[in-house]
Amino acid sequence: MRRRLVALAVALAGAAACGGGVMETGATGERLPTLAEVSDAQWSALAQRRLFFGHQSVGDNIMQGMAEVLAAHPGMRLTIVESADPGEAPGLYHAKVGRNGYPMEKVDELVRVTDRSFGGPGGVAMVKFCYADVQPNTDAAALFDRYRQRMEDLRARHPGLTIVHFTMPLKESESWRGVLTKRLTGTPLERDRNAVRSRYNELLLARYAGKEPVFDIARMESTRPDGLRLFLMRGADTAYTLVHEYTSDGGHLNESARRMVAEQFLIFLARLSPTSVPAAAPRTS
Repeated sequence: MRRRLVALAVALAGAAACGGGVMETGATGERLPTLAEVSDAQWSALAQRRLFFGHQSVGDNIMQGMAEVLAAHPGMRLTIVESADPGEAPGLYHAKVGRNGYPMEKVDELVRVTDRSFGGPGGVAMVKFCYADVQPNTDAAALFDRYRQRMEDLRARHPGLTIVHFTMPLKESESWRGVLTKRLTGTPLERDRNAVRSRYNELLLARYAGKEPVFDIARMESTRPDGLRLFLMRGADTAYTLVHEYTSDGGHLNESARRMVAEQFLIFLARLSPTSVPAAAPRTS
């Protein structure tokens, strides 16, 4: 019994000192655009484009939300096709690519799809990593460098292609009870993984934001409806976290959140043009 109490005390101390952290918020100072702010001409132009989106389960959440938004707004015409073999007809083609835990497999699949059938002028190529693609010991800088190199190679082969970059989605950080339980069982903490995800996102935004299209899903996931952004400090690192109200399992988007992200994704895509680069939507400060 005494050993158990000592172990419990040590775990509590660890949770408080290096695993607990204090959840903080900061105002983003931004307002999300609305569907009504997109012109009919922009919606019509989007309907005539060919786009490919490679993803996994959070991408499925977004695509489900997009179907719901389009069904509620029949005037927004966009053909959605689930296929890793895009046809010649306009539309948003999407498919699961690679395996979770192996992020570069997803990039490699995007490259294969693009080289095979999608590299012509006016095309839009997108791949999104998953929160499951990182561990607490993942080297965010090395991962981003590999991603950057592959995107540069792809663009060199397809100069007329628009490449959209995605920040990495987040998970909900544990409560202090969750931290305690994981400390006792030796399970990695999501808040530690979120620090890695946030570091990767910081590198991606520093490289591309304002220069190439960036869809910042992590910012939307970590910003509460009142406009405050949720994060923890992990030493000198900021670990943004998925807002509790946006998820039912700590990682995937619930109905309201998937529709919110889907609306922003549609707006973002409608504002893309082959010759101009929109501001990142939204950006990380």
